[in-house]
Amino acid sequence: MRAILTAFSDEGRLIILSSELERHELRMWRQTRKFYCPQCKGPVQLKVGDIVVPHFAHRKDTACNTSFSEGESQQHLNGKRLLYQFLSAGKQEVELEPLLNNISQRPDLLVKTEEMNYPIEFQCSTIPISLLEQRTDGYRRAGLEPIWILQTPAKFTNHSEGVGIFQFSKFQEWFIVNKPHEGNVLLTFNPHNETFHYFSSLLHVAGQRYIGMHRILPLKFQIFPFARPKAPTEQEVKQYSELYMTARQKELENRVLLNRKGIKDPFLRSCYEMKMLPTQLPKWIGIPVPENESFREADVEWQFRFVHFLKRNEIPFSDVSPYSIERFVHGFSGISVKKIAACEHYIEILSHFGISSTSQKTDFQENLILQLISERFLANEVRN
Repeated sequence: MRAILTAFSDEGRLIILSSELERHELRMWRQTRKFYCPQCKGPVQLKVGDIVVPHFAHRKDTACNTSFSEGESQQHLNGKRLLYQFLSAGKQEVELEPLLNNISQRPDLLVKTEEMNYPIEFQCSTIPISLLEQRTDGYRRAGLEPIWILQTPAKFTNHSEGVGIFQFSKFQEWFIVNKPHEGNVLLTFNPHNETFHYFSSLLHVAGQRYIGMHRILPLKFQIFPFARPKAPTEQEVKQYSELYMTARQKELENRVLLNRKGIKDPFLRSCYEMKMLPTQLPKWIGIPVPENESFREADVEWQFRFVHFLKRNEIPFSDVSPYSIERFVHGFSGISVKKIAACEHYIEILSHFGISSTSQKTDFQENLILQLISERFLANEVRN
């Protein structure tokens, strides 16, 4: 059965099941009143248990075409109710489970401000990414910019705050958004503890692994629009640099020790043809650049393969054309636009430091990674 938190009573009054309503009162209503779905107008049952969140449910033999696409878990119901109470306490107008007739979609919440309206979706279950994209496109066609809040993954609910390496699933990774000043941010909410968990200033390492800041904000201290996470401090940036360099070194060591493909491995093939040992690559191969998350491969791999591609085609670093970059990224899976941008950023950095060949020595080798991370994140702090 589909569960909802709003229904019309037989007197035509819209009932919202907020925490202010006592369970004994709701049990009386269940005996004396009838309730109807706001969308399909069909009868719904008021469910009031001792543990589960009170809610309305369609009967088993009733199909509501405008109900949610997936079942409602208790975490979802509770989270949606908590978010509604938090947002309703502010100056903005808030609707719970409204039907947007023009696009036939029903967000969990709709926040109305003087500037614009914001559909808010609290996502607890894992559904196809194509469905998330379809819903987002629907809102945007209606001139609305949705705010997606992911339920805090269980493995992070007791995770300590601070800098760390975080592994996300491909589904969780979809909820990462890029903010102009904060960079890549993942906003999650844990209804059980009533806390928001921010994963901000995310720096891609490889696959779905990121270095980032984990911060916890109790619901009672949250604001709308949602609070913006602070940029890392200088000390935290040093931690980023140390973690990044350690991950880079492990990647190189593992590619040699755990490799099963031999020189059929594209990275090791490049090393063989360039006559270079993986563990002895210059520090400027494998550095964090903007848009690097567009590659699933570690920075040290795609950048070395890029350098190898340029040398094989006798293209100097100072004369890399857009066509050459397009040819290179064509060999990788996924959308090419951001990969092209990452390669362009990489070439710009090499040019900035005057690096023109793999044999060239540079004074920036020891602190280059720290310098790049500092420019990327501390610059955001200055702008704020």
